[in-house]
Amino acid sequence: MSRKLATDPTALRNAVNDQLPGWAGAWASGATSVDGLLRWIVADLDRMPALSVHDAEFRHYGSGYASFVDVFITKRDGSMRQSENGWTNVEGLPLVLSRLAPLAALFKPDIQASGPSGAGSRGMPELSLVTDTALPSWEEEYRQIHQVLDRHDIALLDSQVLSLPLEAELRPETVLGRPPYRVFDAWFHWMD
Repeated sequence: MSRKLATDPTALRNAVNDQLPGWAGAWASGATSVDGLLRWIVADLDRMPALSVHDAEFRHYGSGYASFVDVFITKRDGSMRQSENGWTNVEGLPLVLSRLAPLAALFKPDIQASGPSGAGSRGMPELSLVTDTALPSWEEEYRQIHQVLDRHDIALLDSQVLSLPLEAELRPETVLGRPPYRVFDAWFHWMD
């Protein structure tokens, strides 16, 4: 049902306007309930056998509004962490959880860097980086992420669905995408 919601014209219109689509559960109860559920899901992701949550951004990147929570997941065994000259680079899988509906997108592996005095860098969600299949050396981890999302009835959307065009009059306020806007832009947008 969530995949149908992802392309429903009324739901997309609501998403572009940052309104919950009246979905069941937390999404029917308001933003505070959704935030609580997403925190619970992130905690569940952090309990996966082979993976841990390296970072989860609930604060809208410190400014503006993000229609999603940005989660960065890495291998629990530490094999994806490297430290040198006071900097730590962590390779992992970026995952975004929509605040607007029980939807998510998973991206190709990326690297987050952190250094002295809180300096660091991270990538932003981008449609062209969405992954549809398990990537080499991430197969088991991909399966575990799917299991957690399925347990919480969160639909992991693929690039085919996310690439579908939005109706021309739907224009999400976002710095992540440009016209012509796509389904991705409705569910996963950010404006600083």
